[in-house]
Amino acid sequence: MQVNPSIFKAYDIRGVVPSTLTEEVAYHLGHAFGTHAQAHGETVVAVGRDGRLSGPALLQALIRGLMDVGMQVIDIGSVTTPMLYFAASTLCASGIQVTGSHNPKDYNGFKMVLDGRAIYGEEIQGLRRMMQDENWQLQSGGSLHCVSVNQTYADRIVSDIRLARPMRIVVDSGNGVAGASAPQILRAIGCEVIELFSQVDGNFPNHHPDPSKPENLRDLIHALQNSDAELGLAFDGDGDRLSASHSGAGEHHA
Repeated sequence: MQVNPSIFKAYDIRGVVPSTLTEEVAYHLGHAFGTHAQAHGETVVAVGRDGRLSGPALLQALIRGLMDVGMQVIDIGSVTTPMLYFAASTLCASGIQVTGSHNPKDYNGFKMVLDGRAIYGEEIQGLRRMMQDENWQLQSGGSLHCVSVNQTYADRIVSDIRLARPMRIVVDSGNGVAGASAPQILRAIGCEVIELFSQVDGNFPNHHPDPSKPENLRDLIHALQNSDAELGLAFDGDGDRLSASHSGAGEHHA
């Protein structure tokens, strides 16, 4: 098949939907990743997606491709990328997250874990070559199971954290997928949470989901200045990076 080589980045696959990234690409990525995984002794893969509008269709195409080559697929639904990584270390050892991360709303892509390690560099280029050459073997045995990791993920985080005292914080999820879980987890560890833009909306109607840009922190900073909260957290679109601000100081990125 013909694929645009520009979407195969150093650490993920990422492009604009539908000009460079399509359901066909997702479908054949399932073929290539599944074949590559089986060559490494892997037969089970967890998959999830962030809140982007193109995510459901791309995820379903990816699942079909994985099943076509005999993979057992665990669909954990709409989740943050850290939740997908959690599933790929507790339910199995491999996983793919359909996500555009902190990019504009028309982007989407794939972050991949194989046998407990992130795929990057030449291994991603190997998937590209396999897709171009259609070098895979279709076989029976594929299956699909839907599993929620939301509660076990939250329990794992809460079990690890003890606050010295209660905190009042502002959380700006930027309409990204973190809005569906982060505020509740922070409350469970003892924080009082003021929520901004927690509703998951792939149109990102309030601001761009990239907390590394100062212009995307204006609402968070305004909320800090107009409340007695002492800490503000802003998540990106798939919840794997954040900026932190606190009263009287600037922001910090992670």
